[in-house]
Amino acid sequence: MAATLGLQRLEAGLHRDTVSATDVAHFFEQAEPLDVDTLARDGMSRALDGLRHRQHVTHAFTSGSAAHFRDTDLPVLPYPQHGMNPEFQQTRHADRV
Repeated sequence: MAATLGLQRLEAGLHRDTVSATDVAHFFEQAEPLDVDTLARDGMSRALDGLRHRQHVTHAFTSGSAAHFRDTDLPVLPYPQHGMNPEFQQTRHADRV
């Protein structure tokens, strides 16, 4: 397992992000603070992917076409539904101990 993690780090160091100058210029024209944070943290390729994904969702929403807009494109966290535990019954008054 250690060898796998070591090789993964080695391959990550050998991987070169190849982006063109036009990609970089387009990124800085349309980047928001979140995109710049992603650039500093994860590199240019991840930042460009995030920008393209966000623009795809935005264009689908503003075009008015319901066929291109799905609920899975929304950045919403699932909300867990909490049910009441049937073993414990609610008291009618405060229990003064």
